[in-house]
Amino acid sequence: MFDGSDLKNLFSLDGFLKTIQFEPEYIREGEISIIVPLRNNLLRIGEIMNGGAVMAISDAIGGLSAMTYPGIVNQVTVSFNTEFMRPIAKGPVRFISRVDRIGKSIAYVEVLVYDGENLLSSKSTGVYFLYRS
Repeated sequence: MFDGSDLKNLFSLDGFLKTIQFEPEYIREGEISIIVPLRNNLLRIGEIMNGGAVMAISDAIGGLSAMTYPGIVNQVTVSFNTEFMRPIAKGPVRFISRVDRIGKSIAYVEVLVYDGENLLSSKSTGVYFLYRS
């Protein structure tokens, strides 16, 4: 399993994600939580967090939470759906990813996003194809 510095390194290898500042809150087998400061590069008109940024970060930690299991060396998104419940106008923003089910080649993941007032702002579900060593 990887740690917070590994997680930051994985984000740094991605053209978009490398612009995201975050701090790992915890990493466990099948679970990741990160805290993202609400900075200008994540805002859209109206001073709220851009929905595309919410989805990109959610998708990233969704897939990475599957990689916390032994033997999984990479993953790709098969499907990803997001429901936006309320705009995020206050940070920091907490992203919590949990693997609901994992098989030989597919993982099913849920990602919850909470705003700076700890209100549920979005819920995503993702399906990831797994590459094993």
